[in-house]
Amino acid sequence: MRLQVEKPEADEQAREGSGWEVLAYSRPHWREKVNGDLCYTKELGTHVLVVVADVLGHGEGAHRGAVVLAQAMQRATGVLQQTYSVLEEAASQTRGCALFLALLDRKAIEYILVGNIRGWVLTRKGTEVLVGQPGIVGKRMLNPAIRRLELSEPALLLACTDGIKRSFSPVGLPWLWEGAGEEAARRVVERYGIAEDDAGVLVGRRYV
Repeated sequence: MRLQVEKPEADEQAREGSGWEVLAYSRPHWREKVNGDLCYTKELGTHVLVVVADVLGHGEGAHRGAVVLAQAMQRATGVLQQTYSVLEEAASQTRGCALFLALLDRKAIEYILVGNIRGWVLTRKGTEVLVGQPGIVGKRMLNPAIRRLELSEPALLLACTDGIKRSFSPVGLPWLWEGAGEEAARRVVERYGIAEDDAGVLVGRRYV
């Protein structure tokens, strides 16, 4: 019996309280049926907590690790450091992972980025490349840097695992702002995904 990461129902709902709509898409390595790339969102009233995690490797072993992380997210709160600690403990039971963890609200994004996940925030003023730090969550204790971006206008957040080609950039792609968020994420995976790896993309849109 294959394990499946349950996609939270909240993923499919517009984030009216937070001002954000967040959707994602992932697919496994071409030879596998399940993957270790996890995209997870959790509604917290006026905030949205989002996670993109890439468990090392692929296939059943990586997928079991993603399930462990998804279950741990049920204990997560709106405090970024506390949520990181929950995920770090869970990741120690797995192969370890690269991790993007963020708290979104109407005014700002607070985030932690560890490992080779890439992220961007786009506004009319320009593009901010999210700053990460080296490491593998769950393999050794890290002191995660919590960074904050203030927002005062519509914004697009995009985060992707290393299953997306390094040549990919969201700059100059107007279709990322249009249509359903999940369709935009799928389009990135289909156009820029690496067949020999799991690939996951999260797209968040701040409308107010």
